[in-house]
Amino acid sequence: MLNIIPQVRSCTVYGGDVATERQPKIICCEEAQFCEPLARKLFQTICPSIKPDAENAKVTVSFLKDESIPEEGYRLDADNDEIKIEASEKKGWTYALVTLRQIMQADDEGKPFLLECPCCHIEDGPRFPYRGFMLDEARNFMGEDVVKRVLKLMCFYKLNVLHWHLSDDQGYRIESKVFPDLNRIASRRNDTQVGGFASNKFAGCKHEGYYSHSQIKKLIAYAKELNIDVQPEIDLPGHISALTAAFPDISCLGESHSVPTTFGNFAGALCVGSDKAWEVIFALLDEICEVFDSKYVHIGGDVFDFSDWKTCPSCKRVAEENGIADEHGLLAFALNKIIDHLDKKGKIAVVRTSEYIDGIDSRAVLHLFKNLPTETLDKFAAEGRKFIVSPHHLCSFDVPYVMTPMKPLYAMEPSHYLGKNADKAEILGVEGLLWSEWVYDLQKIEFNSLPRICALSEKGWSPKEAQDYSSFSKRWQANRKVLDTADVNWACDRLARGNLLFRSRDIFIWRTADQYGEVRRNKK
Repeated sequence: MLNIIPQVRSCTVYGGDVATERQPKIICCEEAQFCEPLARKLFQTICPSIKPDAENAKVTVSFLKDESIPEEGYRLDADNDEIKIEASEKKGWTYALVTLRQIMQADDEGKPFLLECPCCHIEDGPRFPYRGFMLDEARNFMGEDVVKRVLKLMCFYKLNVLHWHLSDDQGYRIESKVFPDLNRIASRRNDTQVGGFASNKFAGCKHEGYYSHSQIKKLIAYAKELNIDVQPEIDLPGHISALTAAFPDISCLGESHSVPTTFGNFAGALCVGSDKAWEVIFALLDEICEVFDSKYVHIGGDVFDFSDWKTCPSCKRVAEENGIADEHGLLAFALNKIIDHLDKKGKIAVVRTSEYIDGIDSRAVLHLFKNLPTETLDKFAAEGRKFIVSPHHLCSFDVPYVMTPMKPLYAMEPSHYLGKNADKAEILGVEGLLWSEWVYDLQKIEFNSLPRICALSEKGWSPKEAQDYSSFSKRWQANRKVLDTADVNWACDRLARGNLLFRSRDIFIWRTADQYGEVRRNKK
């Protein structure tokens, strides 16, 4: 067994190693020329003392094209002083290099200059085309360096979609040139609640930040080099308190307020009957579509406090004119207007599921986060709708490991969440979600995400029959040695397994910062 995460499609280990004391000779087909500097840097990283003169090297590493290999797939053969990597396009060669990083090692004990790769034959490719990770920066702004670090970790585990949550009640993190004053108000708040939803404690300082168009485009380009699509999210039609702080007249009440400093569920929402509200939202969406080149735009769709809609004369008028029975139908109506607008811009809307989206437009991808009523789920699946699977109780990476231990996450089978008509639905893939109410920095991101994203990557990449928790646990033990070289703050086994001694505590209060023994530097 080779210590690769996610588990490869098929692997034969012959015994012995392809070993070299010098930088290997590298041969690349025309389309794989980009692999040479990446491979040289990789070998230098694994074995810093390797001799640089490749001309005298006996080992050859070849990057060759085979058009019969599917997108993202690759074939790797290591034997007889040669490592041969075949793929049909860039993604395949890149993922093969990721696999090499996990299986190659330096023989530091006896021969410090020796780089070794086990003799093997690997054929690999993903189970699902969509393997996502959501980073929430609406609640806590992290900055470019943190995003790049997250992107590197994603690539290392063959995740290929960064779902970037950039808009919520507590902040709007995208520069707007259409509305120059937007970020001055919506991207700043006066304080931040700490310690959990029931806490009365605050950080005692202002919080602000947003990404310029230039920064976003640079991060998108960086992500492309790592085979990652950057998918933006602007949460609508609720969860827009930051936006209504800047534009009070797009809400039902039209009242002035500041950006919330606490977390939870707020009543403020887009006034569905306001022409001004739709003008602002469509202008922002148009701007986002110009900056982000992903074919997907996530529009949230989360349930919120409907109290304003219940009393708003304009919303009531829209409901009456369109034969809408209640605020739940009004939610679907609002989402469908946004879906239609994005469709005209050449974008596909992604909507998080709630029990109130029975009438959602079939052009949208459904992000299965919370359970749908059985009847609605069966109907959507039977219609062949497209789904991304992220069951809340398993894929919310912000909560303590004691609430979502590793083993249940690893046991997740996406099709089991789509009801009796699962075979008729189209499962695009899976996604883990790191909400950031109580996640403030890179160390906490890494701690809450690892080894969770490793298990998630195996759900999205590896064949169902190749998934085995015992094997995964052993591979993770070896794999984290690679992470240590980059000083990644993974969670130790005692915590990741969800220690039963802590379960008697009030686990339903989501105070995830350093509680239940979840320290930031677990190795200390």
